[in-house]
Amino acid sequence: MAGLSSLLYILAIVALTPVVVLVAFVIYCIPVYAPVIRRIFEEQPLFSPLRIVPDDLGETVEFPTSRGLTLRGSYFKARTDARVGVLVFCHEFLGDRWSHAPYVDHLRDRGFDLFGFDFRNHGDSDVDPDYVPFQYVSDREVDDVKGALAYLRTRPDRDLAGYGLVGVSRGGGAAILAAADEADVWGVVTDGAFPTRGTMTAYIVRWATIFVRAKWFLRCVPRFVFSFLGDVARAGTERKRNCSYPSVERAVARLAPRPWLQIHGERDVYIGTDIADDLFSWARQPKEQWIVGDAKHNRCRELEPEAYARRLAAFLDRNAPRRPLAEIEAEAATDAAAFARVENPARAAKPSLAAKVAAPAVG
Repeated sequence: MAGLSSLLYILAIVALTPVVVLVAFVIYCIPVYAPVIRRIFEEQPLFSPLRIVPDDLGETVEFPTSRGLTLRGSYFKARTDARVGVLVFCHEFLGDRWSHAPYVDHLRDRGFDLFGFDFRNHGDSDVDPDYVPFQYVSDREVDDVKGALAYLRTRPDRDLAGYGLVGVSRGGGAAILAAADEADVWGVVTDGAFPTRGTMTAYIVRWATIFVRAKWFLRCVPRFVFSFLGDVARAGTERKRNCSYPSVERAVARLAPRPWLQIHGERDVYIGTDIADDLFSWARQPKEQWIVGDAKHNRCRELEPEAYARRLAAFLDRNAPRRPLAEIEAEAATDAAAFARVENPARAAKPSLAAKVAAPAVG
């Protein structure tokens, strides 16, 4: 009996040794590596945001945020007789509202009103003296998107069917986070959007091979340990910058049943496709992904402008609260043909003009 107890004791020690070693490793890493992670996390890479000199200023408006700042934006009417929907454009870090033009202005010809605004500390919007923004989306940018939606709901021409969000890079993350909380958002399109936690974890894993000499040991460390170290480092930045960096992963998981179109560059050196794929895996259907070959970060539209325009148009045409007239006519023609096959089979063999209307091509 004593021998059995000793054996069990030894087995327990053997079983717990990896856990003890792992816990000791984490305790060691927090003071040693968390400050390094935090310092790298707060560095800003060299960005070249899109700069546009606007030809059309639209209707200039301003609206408040929940924190008392005033943000400024521009409202653009659709260039069609009937409105299909309203889209809100969320620009990239260091950009401004005028960058909406090459991305979504063509959608005004398909019946969409557009609303672009400058995030706080950007463009013509107020500067938040207690906040220093950088490339990761914080609760402040989410507050700005929600403020834009709140303003749109007060307009005399407000759309009771809701709003679609189109965001680039950090603006895409802000769009996802806001959409998860706003019931009247009917769809989201992002280009180069990325999660804060997932991106940090991916980079920490890469950095570990530089800072830790025992490569064999790193292969034994579970990925959640690296994520935890990132959480510790990020918490320090949140205290320093007086903000929070909410989980884009959890937000994208709550988008359904609203559709999401993810666009990402295959040669994005900042946010690899592994990070984009991981974020995409968090979302439930309906969702669509378009990885643009040879495109770098925020350069998908520049590389494939025609296909880009078709992708956006096709996705929004399918999901907008009021679809384009051509699609409605085509659907009506299909119904009419089905009725004719029952009432008059000979006549049904000849398609109507409306039935020949093609849906938008997808690049």
